[in-house]
Amino acid sequence: MKPFNFLFLIFFALWTVSSFAQTTDALPLQLKVGSYNVGHFNQGSLGGFQSLKNQAQAEIQNWKKWVSEQHLDIVAVQEWNHFFDKDSLHHAAKSILDPFYNNIHFGTQNSWIYNGIATNFELVNLREVKLGGQYYVILGDINIGGKTLTVGSVHVPWQKEMHDGALETLIGELKKYEYFICMGDMNAKDEEQLRFTEAGFHMANGGHQGWFSTAASKQINSGHKGGADTNIDNIVTSPNIKIFNVSAPKTGLNDLDHLPIIADIVLTW
Repeated sequence: MKPFNFLFLIFFALWTVSSFAQTTDALPLQLKVGSYNVGHFNQGSLGGFQSLKNQAQAEIQNWKKWVSEQHLDIVAVQEWNHFFDKDSLHHAAKSILDPFYNNIHFGTQNSWIYNGIATNFELVNLREVKLGGQYYVILGDINIGGKTLTVGSVHVPWQKEMHDGALETLIGELKKYEYFICMGDMNAKDEEQLRFTEAGFHMANGGHQGWFSTAASKQINSGHKGGADTNIDNIVTSPNIKIFNVSAPKTGLNDLDHLPIIADIVLTW
């Protein structure tokens, strides 16, 4: 190979790597994310899907259809069940999440509290922060262009003796990260959730688009479309992440317990 050609190839390779790194750092990254308290696939009661065996497979198809239609880049789940159905015939994650996501991680499996994260990004440095009793946030890191995006799936205790301390612990933990998305069941009144914005964070529910009721049973029983303190599921981000297009749609899946909270987000490097 001629010296000129060899030097040109070296220069071109270095320019390509440098340009890619600059592009990754400079351009905003848009993601669609969501959180869903799936209520143990039993409208918030333990035991998994309760109907007949042949109906369980049909209901799994409904869940897969919903997951596919949302095409979320990152999804956080709470009150997951290891098995989808009461007869323990169907492994829930393999049946519902595996067809769409390569990286699925769960925290400690407790009787009520079982949080997870599903994504096609590589998730590393997985850890848990305890929030009292069975409750916790599972965290993992995604490395993007030399930056670290921390992702969390959280379930905050509703019990009075643990609730305030859990919120303080969660806020203190999130303050450690330059870029983060923390999604889940906050079990908090509207006023309490404003503590996230007071800490300098952004949030989807109660943010610039207002409040979205996700406590479905409470909403139905009230006879209203929404109301104060029924907006308990949220997506909280670091201040360098913008939040758009928030929704809390009915799914036909767990609508007597929780509705999901979904948003488009843009990371500004």
